Amino acid sequence: MTVRFYSSFDTGAPAQQGSRTIDYVKAILKACLVNGYGSKPAAGWSIGHEHADGFSLFNGTGYINLVANGAQTYTAYIMEAITDGSTALAGGVNRRSGSWYDGAATTARQQFYTSSFYTQTNPHWYVVADEKTCIFMWGSFQSTLDGSPSYCAAHYFGNYVTDLGQEDFCSMGGANTSSTSTGTRLFGYSGMVLRNPYTGLVDQGSDALYAALGACFVSGGVVSLAQYQLNELTLVRSRVWGYGTTLVGSSSVTLACSCGRLRGLMTDPVLTHVYASKALSLFGVADTWQGRIQPITLAGGKQLVPCWPNTGDMGYFVSLDSADWG
Repeated sequence: MTVRFYSSFDTGAPAQQGSRTIDYVKAILKACLVNGYGSKPAAGWSIGHEHADGFSLFNGTGYINLVANGAQTYTAYIMEAITDGSTALAGGVNRRSGSWYDGAATTARQQFYTSSFYTQTNPHWYVVADEKTCIFMWGSFQSTLDGSPSYCAAHYFGNYVTDLGQEDFCSMGGANTSSTSTGTRLFGYSGMVLRNPYTGLVDQGSDALYAALGACFVSGGVVSLAQYQLNELTLVRSRVWGYGTTLVGSSSVTLACSCGRLRGLMTDPVLTHVYASKALSLFGVADTWQGRIQPITLAGGKQLVPCWPNTGDMGYFVSLDSADWG
């Protein structure tokens, strides 16, 4: 397993292109995960299928299928196998998107909206990936570290480790909605997994949703970090939490159960509640958009990439240490 870091600052990295967000996203993900570019080798994924309005990527466990939903939004689906690759949303086995699954009546899907990523000023992105998991953060139209939910987002897809110690395929982030203009949150309960994390079966009930949640020691925002020292940084693996009647016995989103851990995505209990402009200054990061996608090196050599996609998501880091990807 090799954890690889790619960014829009790299020589040969894909530049803005196309007339839709998905066009630029496709160019980025194919370059990073499948083909490589410049001196950067690919992470080790393969193409599942391609269509003018959608495409899929395969990691050996499952498929992530991204489909254009207007110019500004893409919809994410996951599935276990592809049976028909002639359409943007491939025909497949156990297809899921947010709270939707094959046969469900809901119009909600896992949507990722970022306005004009393909043409806006100050476009920036990074991908941290290995052959099993991809963490993708992107944005534009920012001048500082604090990203707007209308222009900046993050998407975790690929394998996670269930609490039973098995690996399964998931997609985290976005918004579970039928709207094409809702701001996204990595933190929100909009995600999906292929299999019930406790039984290993396809059946997860009719209202299952999943969230990538961080460590949380306080309620509300942190106003001051005047006394916070970097040696107090406490990195905790971000977890997958499940919601829904089959999983927790209630449809209430105030009740959840722990389902597993995400690979590579870390959080800090204090910084989870702090805007990037305030938190990242502790690491000497200037309050400019460029600092959103540059690795930080801690004392001892451990490297982290900030993952503050927007002001709705705070306190995440992506580790470049393979020990955090097990």
